[in-house]
Amino acid sequence: MQNLEMLKKETKFLEELNSPEKKIGLRATAYFTSKDKSVLSKDLKSQLTISLGENFLKDLEQNLKDKMLSPNNLLVKMEFSPLPEKMHREIFPFFKPGSYLKIRDILEGILFCQILREEWGLNQELKILNIQESLSTKEKELLENFREQQIKGLIQTLSDKDPGWAYSALVILARLHTIEESIQTGSPVFLSSFPDNSPIVYKEDSQDAQTLQHFSEETWAIVSLARKKISTLNELTEKEYQIWEDASNRAFEFQEGIQTSIPIRVTSEKLLPQRENKFLIPMYLPESSILKEYLIFARQREKEYHTRLKKLYPFRILFENCTTEILKNAQNSFDQKEINFPGKKIELNFSLSFIPFYASYSVSNNWNNEGEKILLSYRRKKLVELLKQNPNLKTRILESFTFSSSIYKPNKEDHFFPLFTDDVFWGRPLYGTVNLAAGFGTSLIGIFTLPFDQGEKLQKGFQSLFFSLPELVFFNIRKGTFPSVSIKEIPEELFQFQDED
Repeated sequence: MQNLEMLKKETKFLEELNSPEKKIGLRATAYFTSKDKSVLSKDLKSQLTISLGENFLKDLEQNLKDKMLSPNNLLVKMEFSPLPEKMHREIFPFFKPGSYLKIRDILEGILFCQILREEWGLNQELKILNIQESLSTKEKELLENFREQQIKGLIQTLSDKDPGWAYSALVILARLHTIEESIQTGSPVFLSSFPDNSPIVYKEDSQDAQTLQHFSEETWAIVSLARKKISTLNELTEKEYQIWEDASNRAFEFQEGIQTSIPIRVTSEKLLPQRENKFLIPMYLPESSILKEYLIFARQREKEYHTRLKKLYPFRILFENCTTEILKNAQNSFDQKEINFPGKKIELNFSLSFIPFYASYSVSNNWNNEGEKILLSYRRKKLVELLKQNPNLKTRILESFTFSSSIYKPNKEDHFFPLFTDDVFWGRPLYGTVNLAAGFGTSLIGIFTLPFDQGEKLQKGFQSLFFSLPELVFFNIRKGTFPSVSIKEIPEELFQFQDED
């Protein structure tokens, strides 16, 4: 997917060059405005002069501009990174860098130099503030030290000029502004990092309003947990700062959406400061016909690579699903020449290991392991607690049905099923028969409601049938979803900073 995203950006760049305006969208440039002057940038220029030389910034900008104005620039001799001849599921297909990434570095570098030279201020519309809690003394101390590390990092980035250097420099410069404002005001301030093309959700009824309010509370709870973890650190690194920034963006988005009744942006991707502005940058361009050929070729490459990915990574519920891929990746991560696999590898081609329950059994029997640890699902955990308080048959019966359970509430994420089967075994086929009948009935109703609900009920009926079938042979897949469960009910030890990929 990383390669596909690069190809999409390459296509977008060539579409911009083929447009009448010729304006190019450059990452992280929207955080600055020429309308305001920045004292921080003025001081930063002085530090760069001391560290890198008096004419470093001027010479860097001129050198970058000369590269784009040259009749023999990278655009005239545009190289496209060849698609891998062979692609394997277990090996990441690295691309040889083509001209696009180098051109992007040059253009973003030109803008960085201009922004710093002219001391552009921070765009006030692209920052988030008014966050619920003020900075603690420890957080302020961590941010002050982080600011100094970021300045050193900026100097090193400009000195090394590794691939991607210009974007990194723009992000550091923008973050330095928000860090400084955070320290001065005593409240957290961050860059607004939701992408321009983020999906949006609308509030349509009272149930949606309640759901949005719940998610708002949840996202603020995540921010609080992140800050609690950060306060235990001796040093704030970019990884922890990015988590704090990401969580605050999501929480602030819900808060603003609810207060102002505007659609709310959502995304499952990591939020990084990449908001673009478009600029017309002087450069020597090849003829329009050549630019058009570039664009046609780029679109073909993007389409071809996307097709290859779909063939390489299919999803087949019975033999290539999330369970089998976890097992494959774990087994293939060991290099037989250096590290022997600890145990016997599971043969997945003709195995029932695509079923999570059987996969666990196979791992226990074949892999060398230190033992098992059972983590109950949310419902199973709550059911144990409930039966300790009321150990009677009535409680067990009421909690077996989805419509009478005090733990589970029917929601839009789930299809209709009457009975839970995850906490029973011998009675599972009987429960599954009831669920199967319910799925069949829902499907029949869905046929009649098809013109009115765009097939939603019919689809839910098919889902109910699909997840009920394994229950007839003692397998349970369906647990039910619990979107209203509070983050505060999740054990705190499960919330931790994960290592970067």
